[in-house]
Amino acid sequence: MKDLTRRVLMALWGIPLILLLSYLGGYFFLVLIVIINGLSLWEFYSIYQTQHYYAYRKMGVFLSTVLVLVSFYLSFELELIAMVIVMILLLLRHLKISEPSSSLNTTLTISGIFYITFFLTLLLQLRINLNSWIAPETTENIAGKYFVLLWAAIWFCDTAAYFGGKYLGKHKLAPKTSPNKTIEGGISGFLGAVLVFGILGSILIPTLNPIYFWISGIIVGIFGQLGDLVESRFKRDAGVKDTSSLLPGHGGFFDRFDSLIFVSPFIFILFYWIRI
Repeated sequence: MKDLTRRVLMALWGIPLILLLSYLGGYFFLVLIVIINGLSLWEFYSIYQTQHYYAYRKMGVFLSTVLVLVSFYLSFELELIAMVIVMILLLLRHLKISEPSSSLNTTLTISGIFYITFFLTLLLQLRINLNSWIAPETTENIAGKYFVLLWAAIWFCDTAAYFGGKYLGKHKLAPKTSPNKTIEGGISGFLGAVLVFGILGSILIPTLNPIYFWISGIIVGIFGQLGDLVESRFKRDAGVKDTSSLLPGHGGFFDRFDSLIFVSPFIFILFYWIRI
C-alpha cells in the first residue's frame, strides 16, 4: 500500500507534465527527451557496475545528448553521420589500455547509445514531422494529440497488464526474465493499448484513418510489453531490482520509460511509411 501511494503521488504531477510537454512539442518535447535519454542511459550504464563493467558514463551521456540536439536542430540524416563519429570516438577511447575489461566497457557504452538514444531520437523526429507527414495543410496539432494518445496507451497497457496479471494470472509469460508477469496479464495489457487507441483515437483525431490507430495500439500492446521484458532481462543479468530510486514507487527512469523506448522505432516506421 505504501508503494502504491508513492506511485500515485508521483503520477499526480508526472503525468500532466509529460502530457503537456508532449502536446506542446518543439523545445518542450526536446527537454523531455533529453531528460529521459540522459537519466535512462546513466542508469543503464550504472546497473552493470555491480558486475564490474564500467561503461564510459559521462562520455556516453554527453555524446548521446549531442546526438539528440543534432537530431532536433539539424536533420535525421546528419544525426546518422554524427552517430558514426560518436562510435569512432568511443572506439578510440577503447584504445586506452590501462583499464581492465575495456572491450566490454566500450561495447556496453555503444550499446546503450544505440538502444536508448537512437530509439528516442526516432521518437523526436516523429514528433517534429508527424503533422507534415500526415496532414501538411492543417493547423490542427495532430502530432500533439497523437502523442497524448501514445502515452495514454502505454500507461493503460502497463496498468491493465498489472491488474490482469494480479487477478487473472495463472500462466507465466517469461519466468526466467520476469517471474511475476503472466500470459493473462500480457493479454490484458494488449487489449488495453488497442482499446485506448481504437476508441479515443477517432474522437481526438477524426481526420486520421482509423486503421492507424488500431495498428498503433497493436504496436504498443506487443512491443511496449516486449520492451519491459527486454529491460527486465538487463536488470536480471545485472543483478538489480530497480535501475535507480529516482522516481519513488516507480524505480528509475529506465524502469519507467522502457516501453516508450522500445516502441519508438516501430511507431516511427509506421508513419514514415505513410510519408513515402
